[in-house]
Parts: sequence; structure tokens; C-alpha cells
Amino acid sequence: MRALIGIVILGLMIPLATSAPSGIGTAANDGCLCHGEKNLDTQIDIQGLPDSFESNTTYNFSINVHSQNIPVNVGKEAGGFRLLITDGKISFDSNEGLIQKMDEGWTHTEAGNAVRTWNLTFTSPRDNSSFVDFTIYGNAVNGNQATTGDEWNAVTIRVPGLVYEGDLLEGASDEFSPMDYSVGLISLLALTYLLVTTLRD
Repeated sequence: MRALIGIVILGLMIPLATSAPSGIGTAANDGCLCHGEKNLDTQIDIQGLPDSFESNTTYNFSINVHSQNIPVNVGKEAGGFRLLITDGKISFDSNEGLIQKMDEGWTHTEAGNAVRTWNLTFTSPRDNSSFVDFTIYGNAVNGNQATTGDEWNAVTIRVPGLVYEGDLLEGASDEFSPMDYSVGLISLLALTYLLVTTLRD
């Protein structure tokens, strides 16, 4: 009976999720958690954003995901992303079919899952004394149509307006999300239970 309970607990620790080749919504607002922990070997390169933005101005930029550990398999899933911004507007060429808006953010489509570069356009807010935070989660996937063996990372970039006078905080946040704490606590409790059960036997 104890062994059966232990198996059930271990089963609860396994993420009940599959890959999301058609894009991801709010489930990825804290990262690609179904694909394991953040991996610094995956690099997210943002090109085209200004050092500071003019009021109500359009900027073309690209999101690029790089991974030496996971090469791109042509014809299979290669990568994905989730983009969140705090102000301004995002647009993209819908004719390319690589990007879509989902749950107040932007992500890849199924066709966009086959690449690791996505091109977008940012229109800045009217108030150039403010700032805009860009949070990007990028995932390098191995094409096995599952959440295993993939590597993701995240970066947050703060782009100030031209006359913004506050402090700038740029780079990825290393804070733990509530999901990280929940998974860690469940794992710790399950391991403690298994250890106590094994010692008693």
C-alpha cells in the first residue's frame, strides 16, 4: 500500500502538460515551466529596440533564440516564445503566419514553431517620460513533440522614454514565481515521505 501511495505521489510530481506548438497564452506568463527549469545555455537576443524611445514612434525588432545544445531540426519543431509588454503596441506581418496575439501577449503559431526568429513591430506610447518593460520567454525545442529535452530562458528589458529620469533595471529577473515554490514544496514533501517510508521498512 505504501509503495502504491509513493507511486501516486511521484505521478503527481510529473507535469501534466504537453508541448504547445500552436502557441502559448497565460500558462507561460511565468515562463515555460512545463519544459523544466530555466537554462542559461539558451540565449534570447533582441535586436532593433531603441536605447530610449520617442513618443508614438514605430520600431521594428526581432526575437532570436539561440541554443548550442539543441540544434534546429529542419521540418520539425524548433522553438517558441511568449512576449509581454507593459505599454505601447505590438504588431506583426500576419501574412507570414508565424506570430499571433494570445491572452494579452504574443506568441508563435504552429508555423512559427518551426523557427527561432520572429519579427515584430513596437509602437511606443505617447508618454516618453515613462518606460516600457519587455518580458520575453524563449524556448529551444528538440522536435520530439513533448516537453522533455527542451531548454528555455527569459529576459526582461526596460526601455525608457527619451525624457525618462528614473532608475533603469535591465535584464532577466531571477525571482522565483509562485509556481516554482509550489513545485519545489510538493517535490520536497514527496521525497520526505518516500525517505521516511523506506527507513521504516
